[in-house]
Amino acid sequence: MRAPLSGLMWLAAGALAALLVIEGIFRLLPVPMGLYRTEQFDRWPLQGYQPGQSFTSSETWQMLNVRRGKTNNYGHRAPFDYRVGSHPVIVVGDSYVASPKNVYEESIQGRLGEHLGSRESVYGLAFTGLSASDYLALSRLAKAEFAPSAAVFVVIDGDLSESLPARLGYYHFVPQGDSFRLEYLPLRGETLGKAVRKTIGEISLYRYIYDNLGFSSEALFKFGRSGEQPQPARVVGDAVLQRRMVDYFLAELPRALGVPPRCIAFLVDSDRYAIYDPRSPSEPKETPEVRRYFLDQAQESGFAVSDLDPVFRARYARDRTKFDFWPMDRHWNRTGHSVAADEAYRLLFGAGKRECLPGLH
Repeated sequence: MRAPLSGLMWLAAGALAALLVIEGIFRLLPVPMGLYRTEQFDRWPLQGYQPGQSFTSSETWQMLNVRRGKTNNYGHRAPFDYRVGSHPVIVVGDSYVASPKNVYEESIQGRLGEHLGSRESVYGLAFTGLSASDYLALSRLAKAEFAPSAAVFVVIDGDLSESLPARLGYYHFVPQGDSFRLEYLPLRGETLGKAVRKTIGEISLYRYIYDNLGFSSEALFKFGRSGEQPQPARVVGDAVLQRRMVDYFLAELPRALGVPPRCIAFLVDSDRYAIYDPRSPSEPKETPEVRRYFLDQAQESGFAVSDLDPVFRARYARDRTKFDFWPMDRHWNRTGHSVAADEAYRLLFGAGKRECLPGLH
């Protein structure tokens, strides 16, 4: 009995030693590390990640497209600190605006700052997974903190529908009679991952498996189901309720920001995969009718609005340049961000417009 037990112990010790060696090697490689969400839940998402945090990101099993940097004093991926009461232009969105796959100068906020002649006049306020409800809450925080002169909102498929169901760590709209109220389910307490990180630090091998290889317990569970086909994205929620929410969001946003509608620009993304190949459209999270309703109501309410679909189509017909990391990732690449920045500048500052310029309020 002792001999088999001893063999198992040696086997376990050898496996542990091998894992420690592999972990040591991966700590020398550009595995995605850093970027932990702020613990000041009452200031999120104005403060996104923890401030002053060094980070590394990379993609695919080959660890390509390596990015290194440090979050600023508000926990965003900007190479400069944000200043209270500075009257900037703010660019608000989810991971499309956070833009981890592009260097800052290639992001919409970086490009717009270049157009305005000062990169520090444009603040990117973005976090993965945000939706319209988070944008309204963030606007209220930004008004008190920065008193912005103008704002650009990047609206993607799902931003409207995903603002209605309750999600842990995010804001959501709750119907209240003929109106809505904002509720927030904050992330509080000590998670297992946070406890492990505080004790021994981040595990590089785990981050490589999770981020670069894309494995998770959910993915493995689904992979093990024989014969199951992947399900398309589901249209979330009730279209009537979504239209009511759009009306509320558009009515509240100027008050929340302290900015008139003419100095608030909406850039509404499109199904770029359908532009590249009409036979391969993406499964939408929102109906075309809800998307159209948002565009029409925003326009009628005096906001500066750009439907990016015809803009992208015209550019693609001209030079066949893609706007994202097709076919691996739908987020905008440098070209997509450049087109969006050009549209934002045209809407807010084109033809000699000066009333929305940063620092004038």
